[in-house]
Amino acid sequence: MIYEQLHMLFTRMWEIYAAQVPAIIILAILFTSFTVFRSQASSPEKVWWRNPGLVTDACNIIVNAVLARYAKVAYILAIFFLVSGAASNTAIEDYFNNGRGPLHGLSFWWQVAIYLLLTDFLSYWFHRVFHGGNFWKYHAIHHSAKEVDWTTAYRLHPVNMLLQPSLIGVAMLMLGISPEVVLFLVPWDIFSAALVHANVKWSFGPLKYIIASPVFHRWHHCLPDDGGNTNFAPTFAFWDVLFGTFYMPEGRLPQLFGVEDKQFPENYLQQLIYPFKPAAEPAPAGAMLKPQTPAAGHAN
Repeated sequence: MIYEQLHMLFTRMWEIYAAQVPAIIILAILFTSFTVFRSQASSPEKVWWRNPGLVTDACNIIVNAVLARYAKVAYILAIFFLVSGAASNTAIEDYFNNGRGPLHGLSFWWQVAIYLLLTDFLSYWFHRVFHGGNFWKYHAIHHSAKEVDWTTAYRLHPVNMLLQPSLIGVAMLMLGISPEVVLFLVPWDIFSAALVHANVKWSFGPLKYIIASPVFHRWHHCLPDDGGNTNFAPTFAFWDVLFGTFYMPEGRLPQLFGVEDKQFPENYLQQLIYPFKPAAEPAPAGAMLKPQTPAAGHAN
């Protein structure tokens, strides 16, 4: 009986995933096209297909953007399904569509809005935590990219993935956000992560204080004293404005990225084991050699 119910649950998930595949392909084509317009690029000479870390980024895209995001939802749902005690196909369908918890009675679109705001708030604080203490050695993997582009978005250590997106996903389901809403927003998660890392000089004008732009987040990948310890929000920049961590200097574009450790591994497998090496002493968040002159360029 349990096997049949789990099979139905995963079949339902697969139906949604299959329907979203075309959208994901379109997003990949969209971000590739950005690079063609050199006038819009933040670093026109650094196109993503010549990125020296592209192989590492590709491995992370396959594991984190494609497999892990859906697998994460799958195992979380399986646990919640078993704990919730749904004993019939009707109960499974109801749980999948409406969720179980304080917010389960809200409409689909209200749940979408709450999910977007609340997950961004939690991600902001988790992100700040990962920039300090023993957590930084895991998050340093993300900041190790010497050239930041949309492919950098998914360069995350599994521990970082487990302790941030997964825990936030569990919290959302406990609050009653339906699994259908969580799966519905997976393409948005993929799109928004790629957008803020994209090699374009978009600041979104007056909306820069509300929505995270590529310029906003690219500053986050710079030196600690030049933006590396600011701009933590994934989607809504107003969290940084509210908590005093907003940073977007006028007339400059972020240019120099990476970590100070010149021996930092660039290979995907080596990066997986890097945080567990006893001798590993990652530099402070986003640290790298400071440029002697301000970065040239202007944000749109």
